[in-house]
Amino acid sequence: MRIILGAGDGPTSPAYRRRVGAVAVAGLLAVALGAVAQFTQATSVPMAPVPADGAVVSSDHDVTRPVGLTAASVSRTEGDPMARGRVDAPVLMIEYADFNCGYCVRFSRETEPELLRRYIDTGVVRFEFRNYPIRGGNSSDLAQAAWAAGRQGRFWEFHDEIYVNGTRTDGPEGALEVARAAGVPDLERFQEDWHSGEARAAVDRDVRAGRDAGAEMTPTFTVNGKVMVGALPMEDFSAEIDRAARTARTGLRHPY
Repeated sequence: MRIILGAGDGPTSPAYRRRVGAVAVAGLLAVALGAVAQFTQATSVPMAPVPADGAVVSSDHDVTRPVGLTAASVSRTEGDPMARGRVDAPVLMIEYADFNCGYCVRFSRETEPELLRRYIDTGVVRFEFRNYPIRGGNSSDLAQAAWAAGRQGRFWEFHDEIYVNGTRTDGPEGALEVARAAGVPDLERFQEDWHSGEARAAVDRDVRAGRDAGAEMTPTFTVNGKVMVGALPMEDFSAEIDRAARTARTGLRHPY
């Protein structure tokens, strides 16, 4: 950048000093804007395209990585209808899932029952479900409906009707049929809750938490802050849960 002098301008003239000052300020501003741009690029978490069914991440890949969890992604709330296990369990496991996800179905049928028996019922794992509707169709609608079922204490029954029993959810009344099959007692209240702004806000919070945790597909799990992706076999989860439990018990009780 050059300083253009006018007639009579010299290094000691007021005009020269003003031009030098303006150039210095412009230079500092450019440096600051460049730093902000670099920081924004480095810290943003883009939503990656959802892979087609059949692209489940296997245990042969690097499926775990450390992640910084924010307060929004950690609950441990007593009485949370979308959680299982003791609030003070040494391991917090969070699932980010979509009700239109075939691999979430696989996890629920093949792995979750063993996880429940070995770790949740024995007080080792606190398991929390987060709605992460990224697969299109009626995913967001089903997420809100599941939340509404939880308002009447029937979230897990709603969850199992879709994932385990395969109850159909097509069409505008699909979620209502799932709620009926799940034994939601007050269907009129269910429909009000399902379509409420509160339901939308709850799902939005879950989605933000998933983005904060680095979820790019479903199902994605965090185990005391370590991300695991895909419908992995029980052995993979067991190894990480056992490691996290040992670490938690030798240090902080439940750091997440």
